[in-house]
Amino acid sequence: MLECHEIRNGENMDTQRIRESIPVTRNTIYMNTGWSGPSPAQVTRRIQDQIEMEMNQGPATVDTMPRNRAVRDEVTNAIAGLLNAPPDTVALTQRTTHGQTLVLNGMDWHQGDELVTCSLEHPSVMVPSLILQETHGVKVRVADIAPLDDRETILSKLEAMIGPSTRLVFLSHIQFTCGLRLPIREIADLAHQAGAYLLVDGAQGGGQVALDMDALDCDAYALPGQKWLLGPEGTGALYVRKELLPEITPRYPASGAVSGHSWEDGTVTLTPDAAGKFASSTPSIALLAGMAEAVAFHQEAGGSADVEARTMQLADAMKGMLSRISGITLTCPLDPEMSSGLVTFAIEGWDPTKMVEALWGKGIAGRQVSDPAAVRLCTAFFNTEDEIEQVGRALMDITGK
Repeated sequence: MLECHEIRNGENMDTQRIRESIPVTRNTIYMNTGWSGPSPAQVTRRIQDQIEMEMNQGPATVDTMPRNRAVRDEVTNAIAGLLNAPPDTVALTQRTTHGQTLVLNGMDWHQGDELVTCSLEHPSVMVPSLILQETHGVKVRVADIAPLDDRETILSKLEAMIGPSTRLVFLSHIQFTCGLRLPIREIADLAHQAGAYLLVDGAQGGGQVALDMDALDCDAYALPGQKWLLGPEGTGALYVRKELLPEITPRYPASGAVSGHSWEDGTVTLTPDAAGKFASSTPSIALLAGMAEAVAFHQEAGGSADVEARTMQLADAMKGMLSRISGITLTCPLDPEMSSGLVTFAIEGWDPTKMVEALWGKGIAGRQVSDPAAVRLCTAFFNTEDEIEQVGRALMDITGK
């Protein structure tokens, strides 16, 4: 078995050895990492080892409880390193949406406050926003952004929506339907100039692109463990800017949410300045161990900068291949600065769902998306140029082109 520290080969990724660690690559062209990534074998082994330890030694003994705390610290520090953020600004969550709702529900909303988002958004952004509108009278303003809009157009459309009543701008770093990468730093500037905060859905960002919370200047960033990081389902993390932490009240408070409380006088003192106040009391330590191992695998595979470069290299190759097939129209951006590893395309005469099923019949895993309706294939760092060529041959065979 290949261990994490063996993956890197000088300054270049050793794709073959990386793939040896990811069993699904032996029998499937897996291009659905944007939904859920395939875990390396050592991630699964780490989860199994933790479960077996708990089974044999007990989950809550004098010996095992310090080990459990060490796992929490390990994954918190690993995510903090991935984000270039202090560990006390990182909270462990169960998924991206969990982290986002901690911020949304923890803010002190008032009738007439405004939240700005965009028309391409995932339901995990739109649904909580609309619930705030329904329950708190928050006005949701939606910028009509198209998949092929350029940077200046996007910023202009968002600026027109942001005003003196805007409390929060809430957007995905990378749009799941078309792979559009938003200019987060410039959007943060627009939000801050209006006195608003920026909350970023990092479902397609964490593990795919290099992240630096200082450079992005966002106020909160939520990410999952199971997508581009190749970790287990049921894991994620939330970054909250340290200055914002006192303004977010835990709505599902566990013991870490308070520094003191008293039944006698009915008082409670909230923990103001550490993201640990959002932590759940009883997370799965086994899943957290798996997430820690997944981040280690990601770093040893080359680190965020190399992973992003490889992902984009493969995305460019995929777009070039698709553009040469008659009847295919790319629905994702071509500008490298606005692009990602999510490659989307429409095929003349084909319903995307039917095409996804036909591709799966040839051992290729992808998904369909809507608005615009398209097939989505994700180029992760473990994919290869040969797999892209196989996709091209499969498409031509299916369509008869």
